[in-house]
Amino acid sequence: MNRTPPVGVRRELRREVRFGCPVPECGNPYLSWHHFDPPWNERQHHEPSGMIALCSEHHAKADSGAFTKGQLRDLKETSAQRELAVSGKFDWMRNSILAVVGGNFFFETPIIFEFKGQPAIWFNRDDNGYLLLNVKMLTSAREPRVTIEDNFWLSIGSPDDLECPPSGKLLKVKYTNSDELKIEFVELESEEAVKKRYPETSPEQWGIAFPITAVEVFEKVGGTDFEFGPRGTRLMGGNMKNCFIRNCRVGLGVG
Repeated sequence: MNRTPPVGVRRELRREVRFGCPVPECGNPYLSWHHFDPPWNERQHHEPSGMIALCSEHHAKADSGAFTKGQLRDLKETSAQRELAVSGKFDWMRNSILAVVGGNFFFETPIIFEFKGQPAIWFNRDDNGYLLLNVKMLTSAREPRVTIEDNFWLSIGSPDDLECPPSGKLLKVKYTNSDELKIEFVELESEEAVKKRYPETSPEQWGIAFPITAVEVFEKVGGTDFEFGPRGTRLMGGNMKNCFIRNCRVGLGVG
């Protein structure tokens, strides 16, 4: 049996601890899966009742016997009472980044997407010249949504699911009204790597140096036709994909 639990089990365990490590004063959102009743070495299983989501530090401590079964059960049962406000940071900082947003490619373009005159997906540069990602998530609901400010992200409101593995390269957030946001950083070593990941592209025409770090941004506004999907962008009844946009102040604007 693979030690990684099925998708549904991982989702249930994340929700149970309200998307952050349940150990008091922790709240780290980068979660892994601890089997404690029974332990994995006694019986291989993926039973949520005998598992708990913990950060990597407290998972290692749990593996070493720091917590009793009773203490872990208490953490499972009391997590629902915690206030939900988890946060994290993308440590991917580069002087050059290829932004892949809704199946389109943006380079040296500080504002990727502007909505009604206001940046919604954009980069700032810090004092060292590193590009820092910012996202203001759009929604038709009158409820708060996750925000990303200079690589720091904060989840407020009530997401239906929030996933960010310990690698720190991925953030996925979903809401009950079908709002979604996915951010993932990837390393593209060559033009061949680009073609493998994005088969319909022609990176040899872009004139950029490899290797390069890319950040993929996928976003969906529930109840509308607005979507930055993995292979294309849908906006106001139109579709756009595989465009390469370079050295513009604003890549795409609406309103």
